[in-house]
Amino acid sequence: MKMKIVSLVLIAFVILFTSFLVPTKAIGVGGSGSKRNGESCVVEDLQSCFDIIRSGSMMLSTCCEKLEEKKSCLCSYIKSPEYKRILSSRRGRVYLSSCGISYPSC
Repeated sequence: MKMKIVSLVLIAFVILFTSFLVPTKAIGVGGSGSKRNGESCVVEDLQSCFDIIRSGSMMLSTCCEKLEEKKSCLCSYIKSPEYKRILSSRRGRVYLSSCGISYPSC
């Protein structure tokens, strides 16, 4: 019984922790206003998806849609040290694959 309570508290903590992630400032990767194929490559558009990848939570279909929309920006994101760690990780590659997106060869 005590283990069930501990497990439930831990699960609740993880859910609450991921719900209150600190918002980050929007930055354009590759310089402000960086564009690929006429679209803006602003990291803020995918920040919630990067947070999901980082935390190991289940990928949402909305993230797959956002990643598909910003697919042409992935090389720009990978050039950023912070986002390279996320996208180049095993988990990042699995998430991209689960969304039907091939890891880009930049």
